[in-house]
Formats: sequence, structure tokens, C-alpha cells
Amino acid sequence: MSFYLIWARVALVCYLLALVVALVAARRRGSSGLTRAAVATGFLFQFVGLVEALAAVPAQPIDLYQVITALLAFVVAAFFLMVYRTHSPRALSLLVLPLIVVLAAVAGLAPMGARSGPSPLARSLLHNGWIYVHILLIMVGYAGLVVAMAAGVLYLAAERSLKAKSAPLAAEHWMPPLEKLDLLAYRALLVGFPLLTGGLVIGAYWADALFGRVSLGDPTVMLALLAWAIYLVLLFARWSSGWRGRRSAYLTLVCFAVALAGWLVNGLSRVHSIFLQ
Repeated sequence: MSFYLIWARVALVCYLLALVVALVAARRRGSSGLTRAAVATGFLFQFVGLVEALAAVPAQPIDLYQVITALLAFVVAAFFLMVYRTHSPRALSLLVLPLIVVLAAVAGLAPMGARSGPSPLARSLLHNGWIYVHILLIMVGYAGLVVAMAAGVLYLAAERSLKAKSAPLAAEHWMPPLEKLDLLAYRALLVGFPLLTGGLVIGAYWADALFGRVSLGDPTVMLALLAWAIYLVLLFARWSSGWRGRRSAYLTLVCFAVALAGWLVNGLSRVHSIFLQ
């Protein structure tokens, strides 16, 4: 077993512990300090694993699918830790941590034999540093969208509870007020949008240099551009029309669904399937 897999699986255990602690803390209305510490520990182990994997290239073949999935879990965890530092929304952990756990499980437990690793063409392209910049910017843009999506779901749940005059979730000490959730989603989108834009621009330039053009019929490209367009509409609507609260939350969920679909169809993409064979 490579050192990358060892660190990836240790990180997965830490993230699972964080999720369990978050569930217990939410039920008992306890402190979230241990949750944050467990996520931070998993984040550090995953960082070590990613460095180990990238340092092995090109001497040792790597499963790029696992590494990119680990990178997404790593970036989402980093975003999560930053949000906790400034906003401390404990309820957010109940939505974001399961996603981090799933990504970390795919990165650490998916069978290595299922894919032979990048093709010779892909290995040669990996020497282009702009590809790594493209991937990192896209991942950070998606991480911002994940946090905004989670804040939107919490906003809708809290608002529905208040309108139904049931036990008001927003009044619980582990659930932020509606205004704070809306602001959290907005700030996450503000951070993620320019980075996602930069990642798409670099990816378009790279694809044009490689294939001579950017194929809009490529499912990953089409869905990524659609998610970016919805992202732009969402931010523009907030700036120009004052869209906030429920409408902003619903549109954020739509944007997240489109971005998720784009991630899932990577294997059908002419460009991205080169790296995932």
C-alpha cells in the first residue's frame, strides 16, 4: 500500500470521527470544538497524502481520479474550517461533513485496480503547471458553492420551521439566525465565483491549445458553463435586485445540482476522460 493511501485513510477516520462528534453535539447541544479539531487533523493528514502522491509523479503511477477527489475533499474541508473560524455555524457540519466523508472515502477506499491511471498522453500533459492551477481553482470554486448550498438548505429549513410555528430552529444555539445563514452563503459565493471563473478560463485556454477548440457539446464543459452562468445570475440578482433569503437559497441549490452533474459526467468528457482512464 502506498503512503498516499495510508494518509488518505487516516484522514477518512478523522473526518468520520468529526461527523460522529457533530451529530452528538447537535443532539445534546454541546460544543463543536472537538468537531473542528477532528476536521483539522484529517485536513493535515490529507495534505500530507496529496503531497506524497504528487511527489511520486512521474516515477510512480497514480490514480488521478482518487487524487482529484481527495483534493476536492481537502479544499472543502479547508473552506469548512475557515467558515467555522469566522461564523461557527455548528449546524453546517451536519451537511458539509457527510460530503467530505464521501469524497474522502472515494479517495482512500476506491480500488486502485479499477483504473490503470492516466494514459501516456495524460502523463505528458501533467507536466504543464497550468493544469494544476486549473484544477485547484475549480475545486475552490466548487467548495464555495458547497458551503453556500449547505447554508441555503439550513436557511430553508429554519424559515419553514419558523413559519410553521414549530420548535424554532433558528432560536437553537447550534443554528445561526436566518440573516447570518444568508450572509454566509453570499460570502461563500463571492469567494468561489472569481476562482471558478479563473479555473474555467485556464481550462478553456488549455483545451483550445490541445484540441484546437473548446467543444461546447462536451457534457462536462456544458454543465460547468451552465453552473457558472447560474452562479453569475445569482450574484447579479443579489446586487441589482436585492435577491436574498429563500429565492437566493433555491437558486444556489439549482447551481449546486448542475455543478454536481458536471462532476459526475467527467468520465463522458472527451478532455477529462483522458486523465481518468
